[in-house]
Amino acid sequence: MKIIDAVTFGTEALRTGFSRNAGPNDEREITSNVHIMLSTLLKMSVSDLKLNSSKELRSDQEKTFNRWIERRLALEPVQYITKETEFWSLPMQVGEGVLIPRQDTETLVAEVKKHFTDDKKEYLFLDMCCGSGCIGISLLTIFPNSNVVFTDKYPKPLEYTNKNIELHHLKGRSTVITSDMFNDLSEKYMEKFDAIVCNPPYIPDEELKSLSMQITLFEPLEALKAGNNGLKFHNIIADQASKYLKPSAPLFLEIGYNQRQESRALFESKGWRGLKVVKDVTGNPRVLIARP
Repeated sequence: MKIIDAVTFGTEALRTGFSRNAGPNDEREITSNVHIMLSTLLKMSVSDLKLNSSKELRSDQEKTFNRWIERRLALEPVQYITKETEFWSLPMQVGEGVLIPRQDTETLVAEVKKHFTDDKKEYLFLDMCCGSGCIGISLLTIFPNSNVVFTDKYPKPLEYTNKNIELHHLKGRSTVITSDMFNDLSEKYMEKFDAIVCNPPYIPDEELKSLSMQITLFEPLEALKAGNNGLKFHNIIADQASKYLKPSAPLFLEIGYNQRQESRALFESKGWRGLKVVKDVTGNPRVLIARP
């Protein structure tokens, strides 16, 4: 099978299969899925795939590609199939048990970069609910003299955090801690952080039913669900985060597209000030910025 034949086969298989199992019907997403799988498998860019369209796949590569198409037809996310994704133009390893980074979350990173204008200064950041570690790792690449403490409750996300720290050679500036929110964070970090960044679970339990099956069947629901109103973890952060921030240091918190008013009111009621909500690239409220 040539590369061009693999693209045609994969695209047609996904288009037909998705129409039967309520998978994505966006032609661009289907084409992108096929290109991502082939690029990863053959270690080529999408441009190289097109330039080498007549190149033959080895038999083992063809078998792997066919298996990957079958897994994608079962709605497994393409990022889990290839074991990688991209965030802030950086490769990130992901897999079962860790939430796949979304482009929306890059808004949070962009706001931190905008706030701390001296990229040569030493900063200490806390990346809470770190998941794959994508936020903190992005900050370590932006601020080359900074350090990040990564925390998460679950072992699988921390496994991927460690993998991604090693992938980007950032072990010397990273500390990884198993902690259920602030419960297991040492008192030595009180009033030490220049900023706290966090993408916590924020989907109300009832709304989980409306998510696509490729999310609910494969991605960890504990990284998504957040009680009746979706603010369970925002409430914990509003109560406790100020103790770990330097005086007037900011908090950057991801929120749901429909949580602007509720999250802002929550933090105002807890005495936070300088509140600001920033929209993502699609125009939805996405990041709450506040100071204690």
